[in-house]
Amino acid sequence: MEKSAKLISPKNRLKQRIATGGSRAKVICLGTLCLAVGIANSLALTDTYEYRGVCPTPDGGKRILDKWNEWICECTSYAADKLNERGVPFTARYKNVLWKGAGTWINAATLAGVPYNKTPRRGDVAWFKYGHVAYVEAVDSYGDVTISEYNFGAPHDYHTRTIKRGNWSYPSYFIHF
Repeated sequence: MEKSAKLISPKNRLKQRIATGGSRAKVICLGTLCLAVGIANSLALTDTYEYRGVCPTPDGGKRILDKWNEWICECTSYAADKLNERGVPFTARYKNVLWKGAGTWINAATLAGVPYNKTPRRGDVAWFKYGHVAYVEAVDSYGDVTISEYNFGAPHDYHTRTIKRGNWSYPSYFIHF
């Protein structure tokens, strides 16, 4: 038995596209013309990581040190690259403190006097208590964050995602370099 297709109005089709994309928006309709306003997830992010040509293969997971003394294709190396892109002279010995494994970055921030809190800003490093860091690309008015990262989702590869404030996977802290 075949199921018949439901007819969906243009207004509901637009709402459905917005809902499935994970974006928050207001839909404004004038007659049959509908417009979505305030979509924050439409960022066209590009992987600019210096080692992207060797990640995930042939070098991902091989414990090769990058020029910041972090393992290439790992989240810490990617965060170091993004910080240096914006002019922060970050290395694994930033401010004479050891910043190696992502799980220790909050302790390192405390020792180095680098501020952190639960309020995200564009350009921060998002810190996850399970031992992961990512770069904050955008923050919307709801506090939702769009991050770029390596070694999450696909091993030793680039990934982006938007995490809603209050979601269980929301970062524990944001380090303000």
